[in-house]
Amino acid sequence: MSSGETPDPLDRLRGEIARCPYHDFLRVEAVEADAETGVVVVRLPNRPEFRLAPDSDAFHGGILAALVDVTGHAAVACAIGRVAPTVDLRIDFLAMARGEALTATGRPLKVGRSIARADVEVRNAEGALVAAGRGTFSTR
Repeated sequence: MSSGETPDPLDRLRGEIARCPYHDFLRVEAVEADAETGVVVVRLPNRPEFRLAPDSDAFHGGILAALVDVTGHAAVACAIGRVAPTVDLRIDFLAMARGEALTATGRPLKVGRSIARADVEVRNAEGALVAAGRGTFSTR
């Protein structure tokens, strides 16, 4: 790729995910990225360390919060082409998050010179909405 070419959006998403060792710990997977809309989709497989209790397949709420943060950051960072540190994060837990994996979709709402906002929806394997969040990220 020459310096004038725009990187593939999915490659850019993979790069943003690979940038942080914490993302490696989570094992977040890049699924989809749309250059026109800025929408990114990531998948988080369930692991014993993520569960609410040893005998449960339910994700701990802190893992959902991490997924919202990673996905919102990735949506903004892909849009601006660099790291976008989290300034604020809020999450609504809408249903128990259970199953083998969760999928999160992030959408940049507004990307400004100093601040960006992104909305994130988290769904279970059946497509049910289990959490929604909004992040504010620094673009400086």
